[in-house]
Amino acid sequence: MAFPSLASLRAAFSGPWRESLGADIFQQYVKLRLRILKGEIFRTAGPRPIEYFKIEQGKKEKLIFLPGFADYKENFLDAAQFLVSDFDMVVVDLPGFGRSFKHPEDRYTLVQIARWMQDFIAELGWTDFHLLGNSLGGAVSIELALHIPEKIKSLTLIDTAGVTLPEHSSVYHEFVQGRNVFEIQTRERFDYFLHRVFYRPPVIPLFVRDHLFLEMAKNSKWHRKILHDLLQNVKDFNDPRVKEVSLNEKISQIKMPTMIIWGAEDTFFPSQTAAYIQQRIPHAQLYVLPDLGHIPQIEAPVKFARMFRKFVRTQRNAKRAGPSQHL
Repeated sequence: MAFPSLASLRAAFSGPWRESLGADIFQQYVKLRLRILKGEIFRTAGPRPIEYFKIEQGKKEKLIFLPGFADYKENFLDAAQFLVSDFDMVVVDLPGFGRSFKHPEDRYTLVQIARWMQDFIAELGWTDFHLLGNSLGGAVSIELALHIPEKIKSLTLIDTAGVTLPEHSSVYHEFVQGRNVFEIQTRERFDYFLHRVFYRPPVIPLFVRDHLFLEMAKNSKWHRKILHDLLQNVKDFNDPRVKEVSLNEKISQIKMPTMIIWGAEDTFFPSQTAAYIQQRIPHAQLYVLPDLGHIPQIEAPVKFARMFRKFVRTQRNAKRAGPSQHL
């Protein structure tokens, strides 16, 4: 018996209602997951609103998670499921992504995004939390760790962006050469994107997959604008502005306990980047995970949660033992 292809199913169920159906299924799924986790979605007031979900049940340990470029807060729900018993948490849509503000007149540089997030954290009122960031969220987390270290108990960097190694090919090389993996106008490009961020792309229901593709396609030009802002139109690695847009010279200033998690099969940033960062952050722990891509917290949420919980427990025990204890 022959099974219908994705193309034939799309043709059979084509129509303007298809995107709406996929969006509805996705939103109902998110609402159900948040209800189970006893979390809520909030949106800040003012001209630059930031949307986030918050799970707060009076836990002693708190975490803030920052997603990557073109990612959104809902993708952390699987990881949150395995952390909710030990942590209160806040997960945001970074400025320019998800349902947070998108203002064409703003410049979305790394420093500016970090400033917006610093204002958000001040409004949130949390003053003693663990900070985690993936990809662009990791780069923003580094900036925050340098500007508000007194509020951050530990830093976890997951396949972080912001560090450039000219001698090792990365997604930055593709950007400066005019190839942008985030500019998606066809379903083939969307499939290619999924194979770039995951080592093993997940099975996504048909209508939800269409919804996610159409969202990426709708924001394709917007993503190009943010990338230009982040890279400040750097065209090659000989440009002196590379030092200005990268974090290479800043990361050695990080003093707080730090864990670095990297997917060994990351096609955006090679594992040499992780080793470079570890060498420059005192006592940083590095874990390169086999058979995982650019977003380990999504691809292997159980393993990620177990590692993070152990990292926090180690910090807590070391603090109790006294300042002479090192990681």
